[in-house]
Formats: sequence, structure tokens, C-alpha cells
Amino acid sequence: MSFLAPLFLLGTLLVAVPIVLHLTRRRREPVPFPSFLLLQLTSATARFKRRRFRNIPLLILRCLALLLLAAAFAEPVLRGGALAGGEGTALDRAVLVDRSLSMTVGNRMAAAREAAQEEVSGLGREDRAIVVAFDGRAAALTELTGDRGTLAPAVANLSAGGGGTSYAPALGLAGRLLPGAAGRRREVVLISDLQRSGFEDGRPQPSLPPGVELRVRQVSAGPPANAWIADVTVVSDGREQLVVTAEVGFAPSPATPEWSGEIELSLSGRQVDRKTLTAAADRMTTVRFDPVLRPSEPLAAEVRLPEDGFPGDDRFHLMIHPEAAIRVADLGGSPPSVYVSEALGVGVAPGFLLDRGPARGEGAVRGALEGVQVALVRDPGRLDAGAIRALGDFVEDGGGLVMATGPRRLSRAATEELERFAPAVPGGFVDRDPAGRLGDLAARHPVFEPFGGEGSAVLGTLAFFRYRDLTGIPPDAAVLGRFDDGKPAMVESEWGEGRTLLFASSLDAEWTDLPRRAAFVPLLHRMVEFAAGHERIPIAYRVGESVDPAAAFRLASGPAGEAEEVLADSPSGERTVLDGMDALRLVEPGFYRARRPGTADFHQIGVNPPLAESDLRTLDPAEVRIAAVAAAEGEAQAAANPVAADLPGRAASWLLLAAFLLLLVSEAWAANRSVAPGVPG
Repeated sequence: MSFLAPLFLLGTLLVAVPIVLHLTRRRREPVPFPSFLLLQLTSATARFKRRRFRNIPLLILRCLALLLLAAAFAEPVLRGGALAGGEGTALDRAVLVDRSLSMTVGNRMAAAREAAQEEVSGLGREDRAIVVAFDGRAAALTELTGDRGTLAPAVANLSAGGGGTSYAPALGLAGRLLPGAAGRRREVVLISDLQRSGFEDGRPQPSLPPGVELRVRQVSAGPPANAWIADVTVVSDGREQLVVTAEVGFAPSPATPEWSGEIELSLSGRQVDRKTLTAAADRMTTVRFDPVLRPSEPLAAEVRLPEDGFPGDDRFHLMIHPEAAIRVADLGGSPPSVYVSEALGVGVAPGFLLDRGPARGEGAVRGALEGVQVALVRDPGRLDAGAIRALGDFVEDGGGLVMATGPRRLSRAATEELERFAPAVPGGFVDRDPAGRLGDLAARHPVFEPFGGEGSAVLGTLAFFRYRDLTGIPPDAAVLGRFDDGKPAMVESEWGEGRTLLFASSLDAEWTDLPRRAAFVPLLHRMVEFAAGHERIPIAYRVGESVDPAAAFRLASGPAGEAEEVLADSPSGERTVLDGMDALRLVEPGFYRARRPGTADFHQIGVNPPLAESDLRTLDPAEVRIAAVAAAEGEAQAAANPVAADLPGRAASWLLLAAFLLLLVSEAWAANRSVAPGVPG
């Protein structure tokens, strides 16, 4: 039995009140006056007798009443059917041991093994137990058994891994593995550092079925100071160089309120740069390394901090690939767009290379499009019919076209050529005062991917003072967004092997504030990448992710008609054989390697710890226990029987209050019986 409001038990101290009253108050006998014979009653013996307890049954009733009242307000909770008297003596126990990355801090894992051994050793003759290890996933290491020879080795072999922390799968698995049986109690013992990030939003949730007790054993003290590498990006710096940038976070402790040290960049195991860093508490600090040459083959890179109290997040593993930047031909003529050139000049890998081409002449445009993946047209009215025809052939052969509208009208011949392959034709001008806004967006389209589910909220703040009315949209074209007046803002279509994106407004600042807003760079990047058919592959992954090995490792396809097996090696050297349909689950940080059977060349990917694992803040054990058990029992019983939803958690409180009222009636009757008529009691 436990209490939901144990502070009310302090009310039991009120029992001293009736005791003191019974010692100090006494019955007064009628005394004849005047008489000196009664002076003999003032002896020490008489005074001592007056302080003896009188009416002991009445005293007991009053003390019991106060005890029952304090216990009722403390809200006793009876577990496991104790209210009905059905609690058995045999025990089924699930021992949950946390093996996430945060358990590598200090001696947490050793303390967890010791605590688990105590739980196994404390089993009775008829008791049984099962050992469950968990991080982001939960796995039973034994069956439910009373054989300590099976349980003890499973506990002794436990070690921390590289996964994140998630309590819900472990508690849910334990509840399913403990069968409900008459005469047997069920108990779960959670042994963990109680990392707050292990629960969604950092708040414990109901996870155990009714009738299952939970005990929590925390194996950590306050979290140590911790610096970690949150993310690393690779940015193109011209045609031949790359810039690596790292974001570092720092969580202080009372003993270490500040942190400073050196951060290193290594390529293929060789240190190439080192920077001195002072990390600020509770915010990200950015470190930019010196530019490095674009490699001719994939390079394994690592950014490293000095080891601290939690070394598991002090390294970041990534791959830098030699792929060339996407070449873009700007056919807008002069003057060149500063906004476009600056935006494409900061592209992340693979980056962008912008070439300026002529605005007129079919032959000149065809020459400008050689070796180019994407053509960028900022004002199609500058192009004649021959140039538009060259663009159509370029798209049909697999090229990409990003076209914005401009102030010039197309000639009739150019319009006819554009209608052949484009998703729409720029029509009349639409002037807006006040400015128009973007409304209906295809939020899941790759163009809007950088904005996540908030694409409409972010792009909806852009102001458009002028745009063109897009006409002649064919049925097979897709409208990706509209203005708030319902007119199309962006349209996409495919022609032959290529695709075209048509934007109804400008990529310069004459008609809109888009080029001056932060959304312009990621939006233009995704428009160009989508038109080029580029598939963005991360430079690094996180533990817990599942990846397509062929895509993640960039493996060549096997012979047609044969199973495309993949041999994958983890950082610790464990090999996994995957067929063409299997995904590879990443379970530890470091560099994974993979190859096709029959080939000798391995391809690598970098894998890093879950970002949430760097948050070492912990929960209170009582908070976890109450949320995981009490709330779960209340919900389950309320669903089964709404009238008895509070049982057994609060039925005892009502019984105690009823007993308190009964004692009050009994006390009043006893008090009336004990007082003589006409004499105060």
C-alpha cells in the first residue's frame, strides 16, 4: 500500500491533543465549603492520581478518529487486488535494465548490473523473473523463470550500447510478458538513469496494465557538464572547395558552468584543422573550419571534441562525396541577378555552379546548355522562338528548367513553342495593393521539403505586388501553389525525360520581397534540385534509423534478374547479409561499411548518436512510478467500469471516512455516558 498525498499523514500528530486533554482535565467532585478536612487531598499522591488517564475507551475512540481522518486525506492506494484480499505471495518480476548511450556516463552501467543482480538474488523459492534490456527498443534476454543460473549470466553480460532511450516500449513489453495468474503478484523493476528525453515531451506516460506494480531504481546522480556536436554541414565554396561547419551545444553543471577547448576536423583519419572554441550554455555555438579541396573520391570525415563527462557524443562521423555541383545556365541575359547568384553560391553538397548564357539565338542557347543539368530563365520574354525551341529539346532530353515570369511579353511564335512543353504560359499582369500572399501549397512536394509541415505558415508571409496570370495549364500539369486570389503561383510538368517548374512571379526584387527573405535560398535550391532530378542523400545518419543500403551506401545495381544482396559491417565488425528488400537498422555510432557480393570495394556511411541522448537531465523516480502505474490503472479500470473507476486507488479513502464518521457517533455516545448529569466532563 502507498499514499497519493503522504504529507497529510502529518495530521496523525493531532493524536497528541486528546491525550493532553485527558491528562490535564479531571472530574470535579462536589466539595462542602467551608471545610478544612479536604486540605488533606492536596498531598503529592492526590495530585499524581489526578493526572492518570480516565475514560480510556473514550480516549481510544478520539485517537482512532484522528488517525482515520489523516489516513483518509492521504489517499491510500492498494495495489494488486489487495482491497479484495486476493493478492498472492508468489511473485513474477520483470527486471528492466537501461543500456542506452547515456548509461556509459561514469559507473552507471556497473551500478545497473549490480542492482539487477540484487533483484535476481532476492527471488523466493516460488518466484520467477525475466530480464529485459532496452534503449530505443526493448528485448527480453531470458524467459520468465525461477532459475537463477539463467538470470544471473544474462545480467552479468549487460553492456551499454549506442542507442537512444525510450521507456514506453520496455514498460509495454514487460506488461505483456508478465501473465496474470491467480495467486501471483506482478512487479516491474525499472533500473535506469531516468533520462528525461526517454519519455515523449519529457513527461512520463501510462505504460503498464492494471495490477502490475512498479519499482524504480535510479543509478545516477546529477547530470555532469556535457559538450556535444549537434550537427555538421558541408557547404560548397566555389568550384573546387568545401567548407565544413559544426554546431556545438553545452549543458553546464554547478561544478562546470563554462566550457572551452579545441575542436578538430579529420579527413580519412588525418587531422586537417583545429579551432579553439568557447561554448555558451544552453545555446548552439557555430564553428567554421578552413576550406578543404573537394575530394576526388569519398572521404570519411570526423569532427571531434575533447572527451568530457559524457564521451559518447563528442564525435561526429560523416562522409564527404566527390560529386560535382549541379551546373545551372542562367539564360536571363544582362544584368545578372545578384539574388540568384548569391543564393546558388551557398549551396550545400553537391552545390551549384552558375553559368551565364545568351538570351537570344537558338544556336547560342543550345551551346550554352551543353553539359548543364538545369536551365534558369528569369524572363522568358527575352527569348525568341528559336531559343524556346532549344529549351524544349533540352527538357525532352532529360534537362531541367526553372522559369520565372518577367516584364516582357513573349512573341506569338515563342508562345507556340512554349505551349509545346511548358506547364503554362505567362498571361496578363496582376497587380496587388495590398500585396498578395501564397495560400494553398502542396506541402509534401519536394520543393517545399525544407519548410516541413510549416510551409504554408513560412511562405504565406511573403509579399507579392505583381505576378502573371498563368494560362493554358494542361491536365497532366500539377499546380504546386496558389496565391490568395486563387491564381496559380507555381506549376510543374514533365516533358520527355525532363521536367519544368514555372513560377508566376519574379526571382528578383521588383515584384516581391521573396529574394530578401530567408526562405528564398532553400526554396531556390529545392527548385533547382527538383528540376535536375537530384536525390539528396544525407552526409550522416543517426542511430535508430533504418536505411535502404543501396541508396545510403550508393552501391551499383547488380545484374538484372539476380538478387541484389548487400554485405554490411557495423563499426564493431558485426556483419549483416541483406537481400534486395531488407533495410539496414543502424544500432551503433561510427562508420558502417557495405559492398556487393563478389566486389572488394566497400562504401561507407557515418552514423552518430541520437541527438536527444545528449540531454542528460533526469526525472524524479516517484514521478515515473505514479505516471506509469497509477494513471494506467485508473484509465483501464475507468474504461471497464466507470462506477468503480477510482478503485482500488481511492475506495479505501471513502471507507476510512465512513469509519471516521462512525467513530464520531460512537465518541459522542461514550462522552455522554461518561459525564455525570450536571457535571462538566
